[in-house]
Amino acid sequence: MDFKTFQSNLKVLDKQTGNTIRRKYINEFINTEHEQYHQQIQLKHKFRDGYCYAGYLWDYIKNPIIIDKKYFEALAEKINRVFVFWDIHSCERRLIEDYWKFDKDSVIEMDFNVLLEGETYLPEDIYIFDKNITWTLIKTHEDINGHCYCLKSGTI
Repeated sequence: MDFKTFQSNLKVLDKQTGNTIRRKYINEFINTEHEQYHQQIQLKHKFRDGYCYAGYLWDYIKNPIIIDKKYFEALAEKINRVFVFWDIHSCERRLIEDYWKFDKDSVIEMDFNVLLEGETYLPEDIYIFDKNITWTLIKTHEDINGHCYCLKSGTI
């Protein structure tokens, strides 16, 4: 799938709606009481491209279960629409050219199958969840023994 086709099959939420959904996600899935959460996530640092945080939300996920990335494909027939966002990091911390295809703080709605087919157009670390924010799948840039480190929380 080319980028134009990918982009035409998703909806980037307006900033206010996206920020509201991001806050709800954090309230549901992130341990904001963790001693490092304040320094790594809540406290944003000024970079040349704006205020960004230094950590990864997945470091503070509540009740994480490690899953194989193949689990995502197994869910393709079970999951329809999803929301997706990523960590708000600075371009100063990203060594990949043309890393941001969307704004750093975007929240996107799309069909799960579109996500699977076009995930290369998204940042390496993505947070995928349902509209009711009852479950999440997380793909990270880390790997364990040659396999992509992925997490889930909640019941799908």
